Amino acid sequence: MRLLDILFYLLRNNSKVTIKSLADIFKVSTKTIRRDLDKLSILGIPIIIHRGPSGGVEIDKNYTISKHLLRYSDYESLLIALYICENLNKNTSYSYLIDKFKSIDQERASKIIKKCEDRLIIDLYEEKIDTKNEIYEEINKALDYKVFIEVKINGKIYEVYPINYVLRKEGLCLYCYGEEYMIILINQISQVAICNKKYEGNIIEYKENKEKIKVI
Repeated sequence: MRLLDILFYLLRNNSKVTIKSLADIFKVSTKTIRRDLDKLSILGIPIIIHRGPSGGVEIDKNYTISKHLLRYSDYESLLIALYICENLNKNTSYSYLIDKFKSIDQERASKIIKKCEDRLIIDLYEEKIDTKNEIYEEINKALDYKVFIEVKINGKIYEVYPINYVLRKEGLCLYCYGEEYMIILINQISQVAICNKKYEGNIIEYKENKEKIKVI
């Protein structure tokens, strides 16, 4: 979440930073940064904006995030979720996210992480899911643009409308619609091509349809 990223960036920064610099760092407009800073102020974060040529933005140097910002159960739930994601997804920057929590409360975050490592071993798949490879990137574009794709599986081409990803015991799958609703295991897809074709019909959600879906 960008608000949290901005907050931690300002906390780590020991000097003023311009709104333009923040916009460049977070790849948004200066107007968006100003709105984000307003939201942080509303949430009680003491944002100080210095005007003039040598101006900039900083957080009051006497401010520290309250350790009670999140309850212990909130911390535990969030960190367990991150731990599970890190063990499934090759691209999850687990250590970076954990460092953010440690900057709020080192002792509490470290205790929960140690408990996860001691008590919970994730052994579902031989390889972690790489959601940054070309296959996922093309599927994600189609999901964004709401268009059909052609997928190649064992030499056969299927034209399908991607609906969403589904994590099943077999691995990460694509729930999609062609001539019928289908589940396709992502690691079976060797090639993806985006089609200039939109789907105009209604969609049956996966949970309502999972007993009738064809598995490819």
